[in-house]
Amino acid sequence: MNWKRMRINKLEIVAALSAVLLVAGCSTDSDIQQLNQNEFTLRGMIANDRQQIDSLQQQVRQLNDQITELKHQDTSDEQNGGGNDKNLPARVAQLESEVSALNAGMVATPANPAAAPSAGAEGEEAPPATVASVPPATASPAPAAEAPAEVPPSWPNDLDAEIESAKSSSDPGIKLYRKGLDAMKAQNYPLAVANFTRLQHQYPKSELSEPSEYFAANALFETGKYDQSILQFNDLVMRYPKGRFASAALLREAQAFLKLNDQIDARLTLQKLVNDHAGSPEANAANTMLKQL
Repeated sequence: MNWKRMRINKLEIVAALSAVLLVAGCSTDSDIQQLNQNEFTLRGMIANDRQQIDSLQQQVRQLNDQITELKHQDTSDEQNGGGNDKNLPARVAQLESEVSALNAGMVATPANPAAAPSAGAEGEEAPPATVASVPPATASPAPAAEAPAEVPPSWPNDLDAEIESAKSSSDPGIKLYRKGLDAMKAQNYPLAVANFTRLQHQYPKSELSEPSEYFAANALFETGKYDQSILQFNDLVMRYPKGRFASAALLREAQAFLKLNDQIDARLTLQKLVNDHAGSPEANAANTMLKQL
């Protein structure tokens, strides 16, 4: 993977597009729609970058554990008078080199811009991060300042309606759909995601594919997997921009961004909701949230 490409500040691109939208009074509707679509696509890219960085950080933590174990083993051998492993220093150095390489590949996400490696003087590369610079696994983002009051999710009401409707459905994917709905009702969100995802893969043209993705995204949200839920909500709205769950998905996506302390992308998503679904209950809620951000 080309990590240099990940160093592009997608947030700056989104901000630039937003500025264009503000002065686009003389632009055609198709131009404005295209800019909105570009913004939405970039938000999905941002969420995907976060997932990749999380994976890299997990690899770094695993390598750090290996280094600690090897050093502890060497100390124990010395204390017990055993023969030291002559290759141990080289192995530790190799692991530390891998950690530095992984650290150098990681860049800041829009939700955590302070994590970006600091650059040196002009023409100089930033020094590689040390093993100690890796954030601990238990680190959590600082709470967002003045976050708007959270709007209760609408999916539980949607769920009850879908359970009732599923009783008379003859769709080929209905068995998986019912299992997913039952799992959601029982708050067994991982099982719900598994069944909804399986339905989408086995019956991609099913009419149940749209609600399956909607409920799967909400299940991911409920388990705290906000990055993954953002990708699901984003994909749902792109595939079904006028679908019956589009406005609810946009509102929930904005809430997921807020959970990640990303108020900029939350605001962009809420504004898209207001623009594309004016008059809907979700758009009214979005207007209130925008005033609080």
